Amino acid sequence: MMNTKSLILDTTFILPLFGIKIKMDDDFESDLKQIWKNEIKGYDVYLPSICLIETIFKLINAYKKTNDFSILNRYQMILPTLLNFPINIFNCELNPKASMIASIIRHSGHPDFMDCWIAATAVALEGVFLSEDVELKNILKKIPETKNLLVSSWDDFKKKIRNRNKNQE
Repeated sequence: MMNTKSLILDTTFILPLFGIKIKMDDDFESDLKQIWKNEIKGYDVYLPSICLIETIFKLINAYKKTNDFSILNRYQMILPTLLNFPINIFNCELNPKASMIASIIRHSGHPDFMDCWIAATAVALEGVFLSEDVELKNILKKIPETKNLLVSSWDDFKKKIRNRNKNQE
């Protein structure tokens, strides 16, 4: 039996589910299906619960521009689907280690506490943090409690998986 690592998603990786477009490569949305189905060999996928709060804030911002209730309604419509995915939802706000690390990240200069909690989830779970946030990644490298955290963009992670799979053939 193969040991699995934790793969922690940043909010970017669930936004397309809720109809919020993300500028990534052409394959991004089809690649996401592999993540949501937890089909990346050697990894267990985790979604910090704070990502759901961040998503609702993004939907609220889009709603404010149009006053279109269907934008707000996306959350309730998509949530059951998300909850049925074979991924793990991690309540970072209820985890003492994640909360402490989040406070350290915030104190070290990152202004968005939700991002701090998401990154701290990866520390608490000793996993790989998938994030496109370069500013956050740079701050994490400077903090003793997070400097060894593996932070990867989706593109770099895909390359790593492809190379690993080629080596196993």
